[in-house]
Amino acid sequence: MTPASSTSATNQPTANARPAGPTEARVFKAALSQSEWTFRGTRNRIFVVLSGGGHIRLGRHDVPLSGPAIVWAPAGETGSVLFDAGAEGASLAIPDLVLGSAMPTGAVFAQVREAIARPILGARIPVAAARQLSQALQAIEQELSANEPGAQEVIRHQLALVLISIWRLANPGHDRPQPSPRAIVRSFVHLVELHIRDHWSIGAYAEALGVTADRLNTATRRATGRTPMELIHERLMTEASILLDNSGLQVSEVAEALGFKDAAYFSRFFKRIAGVSPRAHRAGAALKRSDVNTNYAAWP
Repeated sequence: MTPASSTSATNQPTANARPAGPTEARVFKAALSQSEWTFRGTRNRIFVVLSGGGHIRLGRHDVPLSGPAIVWAPAGETGSVLFDAGAEGASLAIPDLVLGSAMPTGAVFAQVREAIARPILGARIPVAAARQLSQALQAIEQELSANEPGAQEVIRHQLALVLISIWRLANPGHDRPQPSPRAIVRSFVHLVELHIRDHWSIGAYAEALGVTADRLNTATRRATGRTPMELIHERLMTEASILLDNSGLQVSEVAEALGFKDAAYFSRFFKRIAGVSPRAHRAGAALKRSDVNTNYAAWP
């Protein structure tokens, strides 16, 4: 991630200096002139200011920065950060998919997700916390650059620590409110996306969200009219239908791809929900495609 522009030609990066990637980290040290970093909302952004200052512009907000401080801009937020000459710190740009894979599980999951859903505009933080965050971002930068075996695991570990730090800094009090039903459902759906092939029990999802199974059930029923298990089955059926309709995988291979250890059990599960077997579903989908391709409207 490179600064978009600079007020001095001596600090102007070249177009090919650092190609953009899905995840990008950088440590910046005292420059001789101001530098501006722009972001268009496609990735989550974090800036840790160790020393010096500048301004963060986000929407209609224009907030002064003075280190040690942190800026967090969730994906979807657009703006820019202007650093004064001499400012030092670190930055990270990360897409939602990578961020989601690094989310900590357990009782803090919902609270961390709530914390990172809101921007943090230059909040002052302790020097020790700023250094710890900067070191984590520097470690990510080094792993991305070296690209050695196991690099992605190290990056996920460091990101999990960064996310927990952001949550702690955003919620300094010890008595934190319980997550709202809407937050529980959002977090549950996110976890289902991550673990749909792991076939977690409802109890396991509830534990990861830091709520009881009854509260998870009540929240999902109130928000969607369906039980947590119905939502899980619906997601599994969507994935199964996509694989059956659009791939050449055997039914047993589809079952394995979806985490079913027994192809026969997958077939029974599919028929119970869809009313037809996986093979019959695939044959019906093929027949529909054939009808579309051979009707008179498709003739030249």
